[in-house]
Amino acid sequence: MDFEHILQLAIEKCDGKYVEELARNFYILYPFTTENIDGYIKKFHLKDKSLLTVGSSFDQVLNAALFDCKDITLLDICPFTKYYAYLKMASLLELNRDEFFRFLRYKNYPKTFKDNPLLYNKEDYQKIVKTLCLLDYESYLFWDELLQNYEPKTIRNELFYSYEEDKQRVMETINPYLRIDYNYEETKKKIKKVKLEIIQADLFKVRLTRSFDTIWLSNIGTHLMHHDKIMEMIEKMSVYLNENGKMLMSYLYNTDEAYRTKYCPIYDFRVTFEELKEYNPELISFIGMHSIVFNDDRTKDSILVYEKKKC
Repeated sequence: MDFEHILQLAIEKCDGKYVEELARNFYILYPFTTENIDGYIKKFHLKDKSLLTVGSSFDQVLNAALFDCKDITLLDICPFTKYYAYLKMASLLELNRDEFFRFLRYKNYPKTFKDNPLLYNKEDYQKIVKTLCLLDYESYLFWDELLQNYEPKTIRNELFYSYEEDKQRVMETINPYLRIDYNYEETKKKIKKVKLEIIQADLFKVRLTRSFDTIWLSNIGTHLMHHDKIMEMIEKMSVYLNENGKMLMSYLYNTDEAYRTKYCPIYDFRVTFEELKEYNPELISFIGMHSIVFNDDRTKDSILVYEKKKC
């Protein structure tokens, strides 16, 4: 899609119109990650390596930068991902951590069940607008058009999964780059050194021109309703994985709850491991999002990992 078409889609959405072209699960933004990235990021060797990741929140990119990944490609089907990525990057570069939360948080901020009246406020926007323009001029045009003509809460409600935003304590736990001021400031320095490319495309249709040391496919596997489709995704993306590289084939929530097998085929591990046996999948578990949110230790999340051994 070209820029003018994408901007028009955003305008129609903010006008409250039904936009058939956007009526798909992944044609909408996540304000922040819903994964416990801290639970798995150290399982991958990112320093001075290349990473291909999906994730419209841009949090995968920022966390990888903190861990010294120098070459990152963000692939996402949502047409608004690039513009939000550069807004978030400009916010990181020009705002301190408290201002960053103030500008980008909406739900449960600053108090539980309260919406943030300072979301996308003009004062903070003026602090980042020059950097946003320098990072990516189209992103500047996108946000300038929307923020001049619509209320921030309208933009958030129409272009984002507004309810998919955890409490600040949770965000700081699952995102190393947000945990403390030191990490935030280090990420600010390191993201400047990252070679960044953003591709808007359907993962199943995209043709990439290079391979990567690490690939993260987020939780796409939990949205695929047949094992054949899961296998198709892994087969396609494994072609772009370097020898001795690792692929996060799927992020899995609440892997200790058996009922999920009724709704998500990938949770039927007997079948999943048989279907993916040529990829020798490894299941790595860690504290789950449910446990972090509710401050207990009852649940685990997991990732399925494939390591491409040298032939």
